[in-house]
Amino acid sequence: MTDGLLRYEFPANEKIRTFLRLADLFSQLEWFAQQENLNDHRAAILKYFEIQEVTVRGDQKNDLLHELARFRSCLEPLAFNEHVDQNSLKMTLEQLQKSRAELSTVGVRISHLSSQNEFLKTVGQRSAIPAGTCEFDIPMYHHWLHLPAEERKANLKEWIAPLKPYRTAIDLILDLLRGTAELKTENAVNGAYQKDLQGKTFTLLQIFVDPKLGLVPKISANRYLLSVRFNPVNFGKNGPEHLVPANAPFTLGLCNM
Repeated sequence: MTDGLLRYEFPANEKIRTFLRLADLFSQLEWFAQQENLNDHRAAILKYFEIQEVTVRGDQKNDLLHELARFRSCLEPLAFNEHVDQNSLKMTLEQLQKSRAELSTVGVRISHLSSQNEFLKTVGQRSAIPAGTCEFDIPMYHHWLHLPAEERKANLKEWIAPLKPYRTAIDLILDLLRGTAELKTENAVNGAYQKDLQGKTFTLLQIFVDPKLGLVPKISANRYLLSVRFNPVNFGKNGPEHLVPANAPFTLGLCNM
């Protein structure tokens, strides 16, 4: 139903919004850290600090522990239900318990990690300034960027390691949440669509669109009504012009645990 379609996700609360942002940053951080070029490792360092910026407000550890416990309490009653794959359920419950145990051992908040390393603390402070990490600003950073790639990768692996329990928990929660989606094919007339929610709540909204249509969704919702408006993409005066078709098919998914 969604093969070849571009997925857009819209969180219904600040907690899930933060989880989605962190999941995206963790993915980018890991990719850049695994590369060889010094500019990739420069990007990895910037992503590392972006993650800390996202986590300055709020208590992600407690939020995640609460969500892991909530998901477990929702799934445990399904044990011995003949309509549920018990092997998959058992594996999922074990993953939730393992993730919760690993996260419980983390003693330092993400936003405080760099403060424990004077080198990272200095780079982080200068990174907040546009072009603030030039060689004359932080000679030590310039030296680090020109170390052998394997040595830089080893350092990055060490600095990123404390983030692993957070990433594992977030990925698990988002995967389980996405798995609850009720996918339905809908149609936007002249780019507009409305749905009576009939009091049904959702934590995450998914919209799948054929990228060839050149449309991007914009949503507004309350407890009673969901509205989706599809706008044509516009990349500037030299970009391709797209018209909103009379009928635009898309797939809608409401996720909630």
